[in-house]
Amino acid sequence: MKRLSLFLPIAALAFACDTEDPTTVAVNNDYPTDLVVAKAWWASSYFPDAIAPASEGEHLRTVPSTDFAYVVVAAGSKLIAMKSLAPLHVKRGDVLHIHVSDATFAGNCFTGHPLSQDDADFITSRIFPGEFDGIYDAATCTFFPAAVDGGVDAGGNR
Repeated sequence: MKRLSLFLPIAALAFACDTEDPTTVAVNNDYPTDLVVAKAWWASSYFPDAIAPASEGEHLRTVPSTDFAYVVVAAGSKLIAMKSLAPLHVKRGDVLHIHVSDATFAGNCFTGHPLSQDDADFITSRIFPGEFDGIYDAATCTFFPAAVDGGVDAGGNR
């Protein structure tokens, strides 16, 4: 009986892991030209490197999860904040491909798919705050840099 009691926890551990293969995620820039995926975020995975049009970024290890994906797309010097239309899911041991295009993401004002201002504010202040230090208008995909504090005026008031 003692051997059986030792065997049961080991057997339970063996079945607890679905696979020993890593769970990974990659970003696919499905725009054919002009738009570069500058940065991306999904669940616990951050992609800091730019992904050229019609290219796939590196595969990163991740955790099984379901979440929205967020990207910053660069159209020349203009940055566009975008969010996947639906939450994306990956199971343990699988590969999630995040396909970035107007068919799968909202936020591209130039094609008539702007974000809500609440979504844009979340992306620009919480997900990619370093990219958007100022005000981002979701309806026009226009970024207004933060005002620079001119210092103390002659009266000593700020």
